[in-house]
Amino acid sequence: MKPIHLNLASRPYEDKRIFIATVVGASIVVAALLFVNIDTYLRYRVETRTTRARIATLAAQTEQENRRNEIVSQQLKQIDLVALSKQTSFINAQLAERSFSWSELLDDLEKVLADDVRILSIVPSFRPDGIIHLELQLEAKTSEGLVDMLNRFNRNPRFANPFPTVEANQGGSYRIALGVDYRPVTLKIVPGVQQ
Repeated sequence: MKPIHLNLASRPYEDKRIFIATVVGASIVVAALLFVNIDTYLRYRVETRTTRARIATLAAQTEQENRRNEIVSQQLKQIDLVALSKQTSFINAQLAERSFSWSELLDDLEKVLADDVRILSIVPSFRPDGIIHLELQLEAKTSEGLVDMLNRFNRNPRFANPFPTVEANQGGSYRIALGVDYRPVTLKIVPGVQQ
C-alpha cells in the first residue's frame, strides 16, 4: 500500500533556486567580460593613437620619398652619358697636356738612350687615360745601338710597348721612327663615366 501525500498547493512545488543562481552568476560573468572588453578596446584606442599617427606620418614621408625618387630617376635618365664621357676624356687629355713636364720626360729618356743614339724629334700625343704616346725620330751610329735602346725601353717601367715603325740606313748612320707609351710620375686623371 502506498502512503498518501497530500499536496494542498494550487501548483506543484518546483525548486528553481539552482537555476536562478546559475542564471544570475552567468549574467554577472557576461557583464564582467563585457566591461573588460569595452575597457580593453577604449585603452587600445587611446594608447595606439600616437602610434597610428606616427604610422600615418611615416606612410606620408614614404610616399613623398617615392615621388622624389621618381623625379631623380627621370633626371638621371635625361643625362647623356656618351657626351659626358667624351667631355671627361677631353678634360683628361687637357690635364695631361698641361701638366706634362718636358724636363721629366727628357730625364727619363736620358736614362734609356744608348750612348751612340741621339734624338732628332719628339712628338707627344696625350690619351685620356693619362698615358702619353711618344713618336720619336732617332739616329744611331750602329744598328746594335738601336737594339740596345729598344731593350732599355723594355726594361724601364715608365715606358711600354716600344715599336719601331721605320728604319733606314743613311750613309753610315741608322735612322728609326719609334712609337712608345710613356707614363709620367705626375699623372692626374679625372675619373671617367661608366656606361
